[in-house]
Amino acid sequence: MRILIYTPAARMGGARAHVLGLVPELAAIAPTDEVLLLAQPDLLADLPPLPSTWILRAEQAYTRGFVGRLAWEQRILPRITRRFCADVLLSFGSFVPLRSPCPTVLEAGNALPFTRAYWQVIARESLRVQVEEHARWALLRASLRAAGRVLAPTRAMRQDVATRMPEVGPKIDVALWGVASIFHRVRWSDPSGDAVLGVSRHGINKEFDVLIATLPHLRRRYRGVRVVLTGSPGESRWSRRSAGLARQLGVGEHVCFAGDVPNAKVAELIREARLLVFPTWCESFGLPLAEALAMGAPAVAADIPACREVGGEAAWYYTPGDVDSLAAAIDDSLRFPEATAAMAHSAYERGKMFEWRENAVAVRQTLQKAVG
Repeated sequence: MRILIYTPAARMGGARAHVLGLVPELAAIAPTDEVLLLAQPDLLADLPPLPSTWILRAEQAYTRGFVGRLAWEQRILPRITRRFCADVLLSFGSFVPLRSPCPTVLEAGNALPFTRAYWQVIARESLRVQVEEHARWALLRASLRAAGRVLAPTRAMRQDVATRMPEVGPKIDVALWGVASIFHRVRWSDPSGDAVLGVSRHGINKEFDVLIATLPHLRRRYRGVRVVLTGSPGESRWSRRSAGLARQLGVGEHVCFAGDVPNAKVAELIREARLLVFPTWCESFGLPLAEALAMGAPAVAADIPACREVGGEAAWYYTPGDVDSLAAAIDDSLRFPEATAAMAHSAYERGKMFEWRENAVAVRQTLQKAVG
């Protein structure tokens, strides 16, 4: 096959980890495929050597702004696809050309637009933000309809899309994400400290403020407990809100922001923490949770379908938005070491299912379906 892979959205977080994990495995399972990969320069620099059948081209469509990127994707990308004589176009950018010269496969990796809660938050934003987000939503819907196949990282995400757009449901395939090999190599063991770790970007759907709100209660029982978060207090308005809440509750000195931590270094943070907490009200997959499980680390996650699908019975769960529920789940982990050790063993066994090789096999099968 001749495959054009377009990855403008893979700049950070799970989307970036996905491309870095998937691409080498795609090259390994089908070394004779001819591939043109369009990606931002820093992502290309982080990839290992690929077969000579792969062409790597730097593209920074995300720097063009929404209108500029829209024009580029709908006018220039089809021309590149035609010149490359691609059999199929795989897009990780949430959008595909509505008039493509070849079949397209679109990864639906963002669950937020499919939830009512997201649009309730957007309704409180400025008129400019509302107009832009509704324009993105219209283009996403059109792209999902135009795509030959759609990829989802979990069954939960497939259900989110199919519920909102039933006509798209029959062409959605699930390709479960993996985790980087370091998370399978490094094994968690109960550390001496009481650090509770939160790993993720500070975005609209993350509940790090709920995690911080548990600290006054937890510290009455466990004097040494503290919260470590990736990112910085000034990363976004959501991180600023969390930092402000910590000061307001008088626990600011017990909340540490670890800064921008490369994915390979996240394993060290997980190994040093008593448990990982993944506080969120909406996810398509939940990469930090899968990474913790692969290391055999105990984890607490939001009780939502995507986290349940990833964690199964190998994690504790809390009710999203409920401080008392999250505090109780963390308390259970800290108070009962034997139960925590058993949960860690279950986590390690479950974590074995998150392999990028398996993801690559499923993705390539979807590409073959699209080509027909």
